[in-house]
Amino acid sequence: MSLADFERTLREATASLTGRGLGPGTARITDLRRALGGRVDRDEFDSGLLRLREDGIVALRPHAYPTFLDPSETRDALQEGPSLLFFLHWLK
Repeated sequence: MSLADFERTLREATASLTGRGLGPGTARITDLRRALGGRVDRDEFDSGLLRLREDGIVALRPHAYPTFLDPSETRDALQEGPSLLFFLHWLK
């Protein structure tokens, strides 16, 4: 999947998740990963998120209390060094 296709699919998934207690244009990475399901493998999903962040299209934020997360949420978030990135926010 091209980066443009990944971005479009991710935007659609974010829009479909609106109303889950987060502001507009914001979603949990765990929910997005699950929404994209079999369309994008784990490595492609992770590298796509990091590329969108590098391009200034999204911001990725850590969870304030990762020790309170269910193990499946920890597994489906994005681990970057010591940080567990949990939220995505569209900047553009």
